[in-house]
Amino acid sequence: FRVARRVKKANPDIPLIHYVAPTVWAWRPGRAAKIAKFLDHLLALLPFEPPYFEKVGLDCSFVGHPIVESGADAGDADRFRATHNLESDTRVVTILPGSRRSEVTKLLPDFKGALDILAPRLPRVVAAVPTVPATKALVEEAVKSWPLPTVILEGDQDKYDAFAASEAALAASGTVALELALARLPAVIAYRIHSLTYRLYRGLIKVRFVNLVNIMLNRMLVPELLQEDCRPSRLAEALGRLLDDPAARQEQIEGVAEVAAWLGQGDTPPSRRAAEVVMRVINAREREAEQSGLA
Repeated sequence: FRVARRVKKANPDIPLIHYVAPTVWAWRPGRAAKIAKFLDHLLALLPFEPPYFEKVGLDCSFVGHPIVESGADAGDADRFRATHNLESDTRVVTILPGSRRSEVTKLLPDFKGALDILAPRLPRVVAAVPTVPATKALVEEAVKSWPLPTVILEGDQDKYDAFAASEAALAASGTVALELALARLPAVIAYRIHSLTYRLYRGLIKVRFVNLVNIMLNRMLVPELLQEDCRPSRLAEALGRLLDDPAARQEQIEGVAEVAAWLGQGDTPPSRRAAEVVMRVINAREREAEQSGLA
């Protein structure tokens, strides 16, 4: 935005288009009016975002979320089972403790505690744990004491194959919640941060939920267990319900399908829609310049 302001000041005729709208619906709503002073157009990832900017005079187009093009919905369950030598009747649950060391460190003990509670009544269940290079060693060491057979995954394709093979997931709050929605994998979302930081954020954030699926639906479809609720007994209860109750899984699957459609799944790819808007803005500006010249 600092660069954009300088560009606009140096040459007002250059159309400035910004990709990814600030989350003014969640906090700091005053940012909408500030960026409207120097941007010509805004590309939004979420369908409810344009009105926040249009009301302050900034043209805004919803183009869909790029995660739609990630391949999260194209996993192969059979390939996952073959890769990891799992029988066809082995049940799989995906565990996603986050991508940052701070997240993993805080969440893994509670996730293990939940699995300790669930393991005695879940025969033939295998845990699949996607990792990233920064936390792989930490996760590998932690899962040695888990009560379930566990496979460590690397790379998006193996992760998406695990989604396809799984019955449910337990995940740290974040973008992965949208990947799970695209994959139609029922999930429980958990998170824990320092209590002082949490109190500060709760005073600033204007939304009821942390999971974008729930925010878009404006209801608690995907369980959110945050802070003091992020403890083994509550996690085990919520995850156990998804594993034991087909109706609970189906309710999530139907709800997240609606969200996936809103994000652009099954429609023109978001990247193409964004490119089309950029060209439309440029062409409109050129026509205005031509008309001005003729006048």
